[in-house]
Amino acid sequence: MQLQKALVYTPRTDAITETLQMVSGLLLVVFLWAHMLFVASIWLGQNAFNVLAHFMDQFGLLPLAIVFLILVGGTHIGAVLRRMPKQYSEQKLVWKHAKLIHHGDTWSWLFQSITGSAIVILAVTHVAIVSFAGINANLSSLRVVNPGFLVFYAVLLLLSEYHASIGVYRIFVKWGFVNRHSMKRVLEVVSVLFVIVGGVSLAILYMLGASK
Repeated sequence: MQLQKALVYTPRTDAITETLQMVSGLLLVVFLWAHMLFVASIWLGQNAFNVLAHFMDQFGLLPLAIVFLILVGGTHIGAVLRRMPKQYSEQKLVWKHAKLIHHGDTWSWLFQSITGSAIVILAVTHVAIVSFAGINANLSSLRVVNPGFLVFYAVLLLLSEYHASIGVYRIFVKWGFVNRHSMKRVLEVVSVLFVIVGGVSLAILYMLGASK
């Protein structure tokens, strides 16, 4: 009961907040996976990557993507913060509850909250860099070949996929759409595949940058 009081304010407010969090979260996951596939165009060569980047520039898709991230990402962050315990006593109660029940889903929720904070910082930095520097195979490869940026993008990749996977899992399981264990296995496979896709894309960009 104490934990519920720490996390829920009123049934109506909580329902609205949870709906906003769910919808915005799913939209961000779709955006993340689409972005991963865009970067993976480097598998087909620099020309394919540049053609896609030019297409985005020609039709103003990058500014639209930024507006999308500001609106949807801001909504998601606001909804999450609305549901997060703000006072130290409430946060302490949540940690105590997690350690007491030793439940994997509870710990995953806590880790998801932590990774979410890191992702906001990393994603804002990434968007700012891309906005001012531009997008093409040459620029991207020169950034990735820098050890600092390579670690930066590797960490962003891993945290984003973990956060997205846990988020989708919690949504579908909470609303009873799928079997808990089956959904977890499916999302684990999907996450591993996207990490591989992102890792290979980073490796290709690194090799391109190292050869210049």
